[in-house]
Amino acid sequence: MFSKYYLSELNYLREMGRAFGLANPSVAGLLVERGADPDVERLLEGFAFLTARIRERVEDDVPEMVQGLTELLLPHYLRPVPACSIVEFTPQMRALRGRSRIAAGAEVASTPLDGTSCVFRTTHDVDLLPLSVQDALLDRSSVSSPVLRLSFQTTEQGREELQKPHGLRLFIHGDMSASALIMLWLLRYCRQIRVRGATSGNEVVLDPKRSIRPVGFDRHFRLLPWPRAFDGYRLLQEYFTLPEKFLFFEVHGLEAAASALEERFEISFHLERPPPLDARITREMFRLHCAPVINLFRAPANPLFHHALGREHLVRAAELQPQHAEVYSVDSVTGLTAGRSERRTYRPFHEFEHTQGEGSEPSFYRLRRIHSPVDDGIDTYLTLETPRDVAPTLGTEEVLSIDLTCTNRSLPARLQVGDITQSTPASPTNAKFKNITPVSRPARAPLGTELHWRLLSHLAINQHSIADGAALRRLLDLYNFQALADNLAARASRLRINAIRTVENKALTRFLEGSPVRGNRALVELDETNFMGVGDAFLFGCILDELLASHVTLNSFNELAIRLQPSQTEFAWLPRNGFLTLL
Repeated sequence: MFSKYYLSELNYLREMGRAFGLANPSVAGLLVERGADPDVERLLEGFAFLTARIRERVEDDVPEMVQGLTELLLPHYLRPVPACSIVEFTPQMRALRGRSRIAAGAEVASTPLDGTSCVFRTTHDVDLLPLSVQDALLDRSSVSSPVLRLSFQTTEQGREELQKPHGLRLFIHGDMSASALIMLWLLRYCRQIRVRGATSGNEVVLDPKRSIRPVGFDRHFRLLPWPRAFDGYRLLQEYFTLPEKFLFFEVHGLEAAASALEERFEISFHLERPPPLDARITREMFRLHCAPVINLFRAPANPLFHHALGREHLVRAAELQPQHAEVYSVDSVTGLTAGRSERRTYRPFHEFEHTQGEGSEPSFYRLRRIHSPVDDGIDTYLTLETPRDVAPTLGTEEVLSIDLTCTNRSLPARLQVGDITQSTPASPTNAKFKNITPVSRPARAPLGTELHWRLLSHLAINQHSIADGAALRRLLDLYNFQALADNLAARASRLRINAIRTVENKALTRFLEGSPVRGNRALVELDETNFMGVGDAFLFGCILDELLASHVTLNSFNELAIRLQPSQTEFAWLPRNGFLTLL
């Protein structure tokens, strides 16, 4: 957008300047001829650059006010969506003496691109165990009741760890249609789980309803940092960013199967019906020691010299090329007064700490994000301000020390499967690692005029406004940030959103602990041809269930059902209020 303004102003200066000079030779005759002096040309281009910036600010309609409101109401909406992937850790089995935990926030890096390694961090803890998947197969010897068999090998220390109530976490790796279908069959069509020792033949039966837990929907299994925002939208944005995040599941209750947990043992999932699966199930589809990673890292900003009459400062990460680093969030701002050891800590405007009265710092900072004039990234500007009734201290100069959380801008879009293998000083040392899924493309937050309409759409959302198909599609589209990049993932997400045909709502009453509770049953009709199979449609329904449940008011509930057309397949979920399942 900025380059358009710049070229327009430069062309106007050259073309209309000549026309004006011909019409007024006595006052502007020198504008007729184009000079060959490079210094003169540099001045003209400089004037065009400055006037383009003025024009951009004038035509941008009140962007600062809109960004301020959005920062207060939807702080997550102004942040870019970083690149993400799934990383598998491979521990040194003989070196493990039990459970070894890689804490969330551990760093992993990619092979260098243009001299820069993209730094990612894990978003959840990973427990390394002396355990490996030896085989996986779908036993179809019983046509009506197939069995999914997973064979494991462990050590004596691994047996002891598996008998603790932590749960065994697995990631379903493979084509999205096949992986989502397996997840569907485990959650809905598994009638029994059996754990059997390979040597003794001891066998223990587990209840799948209590033992199988989908981890991706857990409120603590977050992919994106989520500050002061509605949690239902987090799952929605994570789904459009990295749907593979919802293909993690845990098997619980293994402590009750201690007699069957030998050095070689098998967990078999007995299914009610055969899944319509074309792909052959192999052990590569079930991975241990995996975690989502996100392209976020901490970095200091270049020091900024601020004085009372100064306004905006462009915030850049120190020691990184500008085109390889983008500000995700400003974590702290500290001012050091020149010539003194006095330090002042500034808080963001939306925290309102400057209104706390005597003893509080009256100054605060604001952020303004704009599209970069040199590439497709976002530039962040910082302004220090005081309330209108507090006069700034004139004549003082400060050096601002700023801590940032950054992304690698557009650089991770060039990464492939297996490129995230490099270590940093904050990487785990007891395991190798690599990304086993493609790296999602980073997505920019909507800014400018588009942000105005998205903010208004958000303010109009409530439980009743998403009670019809068109309104629900508009809400989902608000979080399809990838649509702004128009890539393959964005088109797939748009197909899923447009699969919503109708939403039928019906008021009903459920009895909870003997008391009647009024709620709503929503039946959503989906066009299944817009999905990569029935498993993909079911996963989309799980996201809708979380979203609608989070919009429920106090002392009420929502009960979701989806119907796939044209097959008439239906899935229903239990009544829910937020994170609480009522039945």
